[in-house]
Amino acid sequence: MLSLKKIFLPGLFLWAFQATSAQAQVFEIIHPDVDKGKFKLEVLSGVTLSEVEDDEEAAAFEFALGYGVTDFWKPTFAIELADIEGGNLEVEGIEFTNVFLFTTGEEEYGHDDDDEEHGHGHGGAFGLFAGLEIPNEGGIDEGALEIGPIGEVTIGDVNLIGNLIVEVPFKDEDAGLAYAFGASTPVSESVALGIEAYGALEEFFGGTEEQSHFIGPAAYFETSLGKDRVLEPRVALLFGLSEDAPDAVLSFNLEMKF
Repeated sequence: MLSLKKIFLPGLFLWAFQATSAQAQVFEIIHPDVDKGKFKLEVLSGVTLSEVEDDEEAAAFEFALGYGVTDFWKPTFAIELADIEGGNLEVEGIEFTNVFLFTTGEEEYGHDDDDEEHGHGHGGAFGLFAGLEIPNEGGIDEGALEIGPIGEVTIGDVNLIGNLIVEVPFKDEDAGLAYAFGASTPVSESVALGIEAYGALEEFFGGTEEQSHFIGPAAYFETSLGKDRVLEPRVALLFGLSEDAPDAVLSFNLEMKF
């Protein structure tokens, strides 16, 4: 099993990188899962592993709460925060998102199942993600509609999950495109290892000059808290592949279902 030193040690050396002006962000791959009558609490974080110029974002955080209203619909409300270098923690905006589940396989899938079925079997789930993002500065006029397909497939011990989201600004601007992809396999009943990739292209239909891409290893953990409560921490070390992306980001997400 991969030790914690091997996961975190490379990140320690990255603190010596030169200053970067890239904007911090959180990273999450949306799972097409809906549990009727259950809440999902998420705490997401992304910390830039390099020096950051004053007044730039050194870290980003998101707190989200979702609820399975039906077997196929889960709305979620989230608040986004940013840690400004040389300043204070600021509210960046709010999000109201929805997961609509269309199809699921006959067997369980993904990281959201009981430990005994974690990452095993054959199955899949596909759905639609739709959300409204409203920044703190500018309000609804500066907001955007996010919509796109989400899917997850398990083949043997390999779990594949992907998102393709189009962002349509309310202002007269070209739409952007974002993607997220992950592949993982279990190494024990409660631990899985994998790789994640993310990317965003600003004004996708009008030009792709502004874009950011990331890729890196990830580790997933699952712990039962009893009474149908499940805690799922996940950590990833993501390396920037483009000029508009920071050199590296430490991404830590915590999810609890109850």
